[in-house]
Amino acid sequence: VPEDQKPINEYINIKENSFINWTTLPIRKYLLKLISIYLFTFPAFLICFLNLTPFSLIQIIQNFLISSTLIFLSIYLRWSSVNKRLIQPRLFYEEASWFDGKIWEKPFFLIKNDKLLSALKIKPILKRLQVTIMFNLSILFFALNLK
Repeated sequence: VPEDQKPINEYINIKENSFINWTTLPIRKYLLKLISIYLFTFPAFLICFLNLTPFSLIQIIQNFLISSTLIFLSIYLRWSSVNKRLIQPRLFYEEASWFDGKIWEKPFFLIKNDKLLSALKIKPILKRLQVTIMFNLSILFFALNLK
């Protein structure tokens, strides 16, 4: 299996990705980071939208919430993809191109370690992101009813 397609290396790559790695922070730091993301990105979003379109403030807030929800959803799907590859005992991988894929049977010790990594590290992140997405959607639902 090529090194970049091994699930543990995918986990390390995503954990080192500065766009996504803040989701691994302890809960207090995660919430502070989430608040700072909202506080720093909303004004930029507001300035861009006010200059480009004749939307009302409510519509701008709705668009911001939709955008942030989609970003959180993409982060969730990336973590979910890595989690899925970690817990699978057999993996499809590509040698050089799409037409020469093969199946790799993980050794038992890797299956055990990968499932442990999934349970202890990735599932809490996925749960946290689910809560964040649901929170965003609930605020969006509230904002959609403000008209």
